[in-house]
Amino acid sequence: MPLSINEHGDRFLPTDGGYGIDVASQRRDQLDDECLEYVFARTKAGLETTAVDLGGGYGAQSMRMAQAGAAVTMIDIADMATPHFAQAIVEQNIPPQRLSYLRKDFALLSENDVPAAFSVLYSQRAIHYVPYRTVQALMRMLFNRMAPGGRAYISAAGYDTEYGTTHPARRKPVEERFDHVTPEMRAKHGIERKITIYTMEDLRVLLRYAGFEDIRIRTSRFGNIKAVAGKRS
Repeated sequence: MPLSINEHGDRFLPTDGGYGIDVASQRRDQLDDECLEYVFARTKAGLETTAVDLGGGYGAQSMRMAQAGAAVTMIDIADMATPHFAQAIVEQNIPPQRLSYLRKDFALLSENDVPAAFSVLYSQRAIHYVPYRTVQALMRMLFNRMAPGGRAYISAAGYDTEYGTTHPARRKPVEERFDHVTPEMRAKHGIERKITIYTMEDLRVLLRYAGFEDIRIRTSRFGNIKAVAGKRS
């Protein structure tokens, strides 16, 4: 069994293509739970919920949202989720229409790739694999596609994580802070791709640029940046 890489016991479970390790399939964190609580509340109120999961890896949170009553479209560049979706549909009795997968680089998404008037945007440990200017355009498009009253649950690699403190582009503006982590951090975290590291203010500015309001941001114990943001009803 792979050794844990941190105090939570997370194992080195790499995603395909060098996009870090998959944490969501090993445990839920506070942002995951807040997202699920919102989906459950909508389901209890009799509201239909459509969710978009960007870069969902093995699809763990997509399946949790589907169990909670959402119709989920997961978008990822590598297909690691569909076998798990098929298993969940049978073993967890999830209606098949609640789980959809689109294999695509989410940096290249068009409006037609995203469900109209969706209500939940979820993306953990993914947007930092895309240059900041590209993420700006992506987030604005998704905001415009989101229904009034929708919410976003977003995280990004933090400026003060262990791979952020040694990031070669650390001193550059966020628009230029897209580079490979050090060899040591690549080996430890499976991050083979370039990433942008974010401060809390960087993520806040990004979400405001997209159009979100009521933005709540915090830093995880590891230094990653987590945000919940809403679209005005």
